Amino acid sequence: MKLKDALKGVVPQDLLSLVPSGFDIIGSRSGAVAIVEIPSELEDYKYEIAKAIIKNSSNVKTVLRRIGPRSGEFRLYSYERLIGDTTEVIHIESGVRLMLDPTKVFFSPRDQYDRIDLALRVKDDEVIAYLFAGIAPYAFIILKHKPTVRLIYAVEVNPEAIKYAEVNVRLNKARGRVVPIEYDASTFCQRMRDRFHRVIMTLPLGAHQYLHDAIGCVANGGTVNFYHTGIEEDPFRDAEETVMRHCADVNVNCSIINKKIVREYAPRVYKVRVDFEVH
Repeated sequence: MKLKDALKGVVPQDLLSLVPSGFDIIGSRSGAVAIVEIPSELEDYKYEIAKAIIKNSSNVKTVLRRIGPRSGEFRLYSYERLIGDTTEVIHIESGVRLMLDPTKVFFSPRDQYDRIDLALRVKDDEVIAYLFAGIAPYAFIILKHKPTVRLIYAVEVNPEAIKYAEVNVRLNKARGRVVPIEYDASTFCQRMRDRFHRVIMTLPLGAHQYLHDAIGCVANGGTVNFYHTGIEEDPFRDAEETVMRHCADVNVNCSIINKKIVREYAPRVYKVRVDFEVH
């Protein structure tokens, strides 16, 4: 049953159109957290909305209300807990188990298809630098679909995310294949120049600040997976111009080999991925 239908007779008719049409679920059958955005006009009905989510999703034990954009040093959302006590869950995706707490680390279940798409583009024996890795979901999905990858460094500054990434290494039997590192992405790349076949930059707002460093730490002929945002009318233009400008700044030849709309990021704004080779 749709959330709006479940709340008929509870939320006034003139406000019913403001009830969110969907919400994110992070977790598994044994327990999950629902994350919902509720506009201020529905403030008086937020607990009723949370109860309706629980009633219609048997595995959801906790409901969080997302407040505002990602912010702070670790690029996290702020939440208001509406129902439930436990926020730590194990999320299962493509046969991969990911332990996390969405109030302490960033994770988006909406990126699951992009993770698969990128994983299928990885070549045998690659050594990969995965920047802004969080709990390292891309690393484990890559390893699942491309077990011949040699090594993935998951670089992240949030110590809580690194703790969960290390747990996920054990859960997915990836010791020696995925290496979580609590480190600043810029400093890591400066110390690991020309080392990697691939650099993954999954931060859509801010990754461009590290493009010089990423280009520097990818080996000749290597690939950078760069994430950015773009407007509906021309979603790739800004990302492509940003890539080519940074490549020119460091005097290297870059060629764009693939472009992908990952998902809607905001009204009429998309999260995009531009893959380019560095020579």
